[in-house]
Amino acid sequence: MVKISVIVLANGDENGLNKCVDSVLKQSYKDYELIVMCRQQNDELINKFQNNSQVKIHIDETKNINILRKKAIEQAKGEYFTFIDPRDFLIDESALEKLINLSSEKKSNLIISSYMLLKQGRFLYKNVDTEIISYNRFRVFQLSENEFRSLDGALIKRNLFEKINDYNSPSQLLLTSLAEGAQNILYAGLNAYVYVEENNEDRNEELIWGKGNEFHFSNTYSIVEKNRIEQYKPNIPSAIEVALCIDDNVMDYMETLIYSIYKNTSSYVNVNIIYKKLSDESLDKLAWIDGKMSTVNVRPVQISEELHKSMEKISLGHDRGNLPISSYYRIFLADILPDVDRIIYLDADTLLTGDLTELWRTDLEGNFLAACLDERAYMKKVFSVLNPRRREYFNSGVLVFDLCLFRKYKIINDFLDFLVDTADLYELGDQDALNLYFLDAVKLLDSSWNYGVPSYKEYDQINNINLLHFYGKAKPLRSFYDYVSDDKIREFVRLYRKYYHEAAELTEYKNSNSKISIIITAHSADADFFKSLERLSYQMYPNKEIIILDATEDNKLRDKIKPIVNNLQYIEYYNCNGRDVAEVKKFAVSRSTGDHLYFLDSPNYIDKNFILGELNEIMVKNEADMVTTTMMIYHPSENSLTGYGTDDKEIDVSSESIEDLQSRYLGNDYNMLTGHLFDKKLFNNLEELNFADEKQLMAKILARAGKKMRKNSYYWVEVRN
Repeated sequence: MVKISVIVLANGDENGLNKCVDSVLKQSYKDYELIVMCRQQNDELINKFQNNSQVKIHIDETKNINILRKKAIEQAKGEYFTFIDPRDFLIDESALEKLINLSSEKKSNLIISSYMLLKQGRFLYKNVDTEIISYNRFRVFQLSENEFRSLDGALIKRNLFEKINDYNSPSQLLLTSLAEGAQNILYAGLNAYVYVEENNEDRNEELIWGKGNEFHFSNTYSIVEKNRIEQYKPNIPSAIEVALCIDDNVMDYMETLIYSIYKNTSSYVNVNIIYKKLSDESLDKLAWIDGKMSTVNVRPVQISEELHKSMEKISLGHDRGNLPISSYYRIFLADILPDVDRIIYLDADTLLTGDLTELWRTDLEGNFLAACLDERAYMKKVFSVLNPRRREYFNSGVLVFDLCLFRKYKIINDFLDFLVDTADLYELGDQDALNLYFLDAVKLLDSSWNYGVPSYKEYDQINNINLLHFYGKAKPLRSFYDYVSDDKIREFVRLYRKYYHEAAELTEYKNSNSKISIIITAHSADADFFKSLERLSYQMYPNKEIIILDATEDNKLRDKIKPIVNNLQYIEYYNCNGRDVAEVKKFAVSRSTGDHLYFLDSPNYIDKNFILGELNEIMVKNEADMVTTTMMIYHPSENSLTGYGTDDKEIDVSSESIEDLQSRYLGNDYNMLTGHLFDKKLFNNLEELNFADEKQLMAKILARAGKKMRKNSYYWVEVRN
């Protein structure tokens, strides 16, 4: 049998020693020696084991536990070592046997055994799969798991200690050195070692940071130090290079982001669109945008199949953000764009409000990249990857890369290997990996260049915002009533939408040539109206105007709506001031500038953000005069939705009589103005139309309409109190 030296360093912690020692004596594996190092005389233990040759008790007044450990190792005779803290114990009587068998079976000379935690009388254990892990994974586990920061519970082969000259170092650093030279590091989910925390004590081993002991996962930091000594100065071209890494899912954000660059940047900009696969429609739209912005060159760059396969190796594992594979393209920019020396990477959900020239000319001071601190890093649970330096954690949504350095030092392949090896261990995907790999190799930028909208309260020192980042759920093309009630965030969302509509007016992209005038009647100034308005505002169809008819009895709505109208030029406001609402609605139709009309009465609302665009597409495709949709009914008192059944088909109802249309459909769809997209020509000769009687009005409109299409989909909701 192979001898194991079990070492207990009491170092003044003698109280739980009997339980600790007894748990070793009960082990089924008998070829061991137990070495107990005490700082004070323990007659009870000495008398108990004076006739037991397997137990050696040494009294040593050394206060430094590292020196005490060194003395124990020098006395040990075993081929394997394991350490037990005097407060802890082995709960499984076959623990040593299991460890030695695993060592033989897996050909491992270093086994890290998962801890079972005993806290306030309760046993807590981990679900850990027993697996061989790489040194990189070992280091990442050290960031969060106590058993990777201590020798306690580990099984270590003697030859690993023989490779180390100095045992006199903290347990964490010694274990790291042992792991660096280990063969087949094994993480064993045995839960046999009980880690005891009683009386609210916190025994968590703090990570050891500092020069010489830094948690560096690469040599990038030393290259940066070398660059500074040699006063490395990169060439910065006059034309700015930007990279946007995308797929079809984020195409809706491209026009606005590129327009914001065009509007605010004083330099010429090459926008490199990095993609693997885009639809013909997406590529067509990018080409269209390119032709509309004179100081911006939009250049689609398709990555190779070989490179894409490299990225598919990355396991998304615990990537809580469910990042698409396109988010990893930024890592490979030095290879994708071999002729580009410096580049600014931007996430798709950003909006530039400052001049990108300033960011482009930033001195990286020899670093591989520049980034902004992530102001959410105070959240210890999520941003534990850099504890205790989490306040240096950066957000990877805005990055400035020195691609020359990436190529010179062959960073990409090494980083890819690191990421493939460890990606499943992160909360935030490659952002965590970038923070680890480039620790102390990053130039930290002013946070105005990556102003996180959901965390705006953390940016109280920033006066001038250069770039907004809508990370997380706060997407500006979603209805913010679905995810936020904060007025400040809504203000940022409205700013984004202002850019969105300015971009649409500039590019005049096909299928949005027809302008839609939406007339919404407000019967109250409460949240229900603003929910209805928001569902219109967030419509993806850009070429629209919204006309608000205020039918309330006081000025509350006028006061609330004023800042929105001032910010969004496509919103008009009319106060009925006691006049007949039907007449004001007729007036609004006469003043509308759209080619099509859509009517809505609050608190009713549109259900999806693509509806106006789809209705317009159906109208254009079929050369129709009107398109009708189906409604659902919402009952607030019951918090329930009911409908009449849909099949999502497009049907031509032109041959049906007006009487049939107004009586056949259960939702009375053809008896009201809401729910249809009309060709405005149907409302010519307004004096003949009576808006006070919508059923009669709809009969006249139906008589005027030639081609009538119907989309059997739930596209709007009627609220019935």
